[in-house]
Amino acid sequence: MKKTVLGAVTLCAGAPLLAVGVGTATARADTSTAQQTTNGDLSISVSGIKVVQTGGSTAESGFLGLAIASNGSQAGAFGPGSVAIASNGSFAGTFGLLDTAIADNNSNAGTLPFGIGNTSIARDGSTAGTVGFFNRVTATNNSSAVARGAFNNVTADGGSTTDISGNANSVTLRCGGSLTDPSDSSPEIVLSAQSNRIVTRAPCETG
Repeated sequence: MKKTVLGAVTLCAGAPLLAVGVGTATARADTSTAQQTTNGDLSISVSGIKVVQTGGSTAESGFLGLAIASNGSQAGAFGPGSVAIASNGSFAGTFGLLDTAIADNNSNAGTLPFGIGNTSIARDGSTAGTVGFFNRVTATNNSSAVARGAFNNVTADGGSTTDISGNANSVTLRCGGSLTDPSDSSPEIVLSAQSNRIVTRAPCETG
């Protein structure tokens, strides 16, 4: 089927925080075993110029951006100096300055506009997203990880879920661990109380 967005990164549970329309692309669903080669399906865009286009993947870029998509994937690098790499049925999108998004094996990774130096990595059916400054977010093995703020380091693995706000937090979740901050719009939230945390949760490793 056809869709009029390059992709959508889900940055909060149950609701897409980011859905960017950038033209018409063909939606392809392939749930077969991920392959490490491009099989002739490769798209590369550098600073707004399409330099490679074979097969059905889609790559688009803005000024000084690098986007690479392969095996039924879509990548968009729209922030200056940003990199987006998507492979094996995935979507990767960068919209801030010097951001990086990497997605593999039916995953979504992205960064929102007006940020700087953020990295989102998603693999194996996962979603990773961030907005702010110099955050690093990694989600693997059917997990979801989101960070809003600055200098956060967030990792979710094995079906874990996290959505945090604040600064300089270090969060590691494994085997179904969960950590979700209340909405920033709640009047009782004091953002400083959500910063400088070191949190590790792994329910399967306790008891």
